[in-house]
Amino acid sequence: MNLYGVEFGFVVKKKLISKLDIQGGISLGFNYIDTRTERLAKGFTFTENFSLGFSYNVFKKSFIYLGTNFGHVSNLDFQKPNDGYNILGIDIGYSFEI
Repeated sequence: MNLYGVEFGFVVKKKLISKLDIQGGISLGFNYIDTRTERLAKGFTFTENFSLGFSYNVFKKSFIYLGTNFGHVSNLDFQKPNDGYNILGIDIGYSFEI
């Protein structure tokens, strides 16, 4: 099973202490699943993702991130089956400002 998609979202950060921020994000998107499964029909689907974690300022303009995310994939009952998938994950990342 492969899922191809595009998501759009936003992230907010709030400083906790001098180099540590709490960060939360939300995104919505649309996808295509190339295989019918027992939980989801082949074809067009939607994705919703939520994330929450911590961003630590390592150097002047670079950050490491550790957090968790929750996602849901379904097709809004356009086709059957539509039980969808719930996905819980861990995020580890590095970012820098240009």
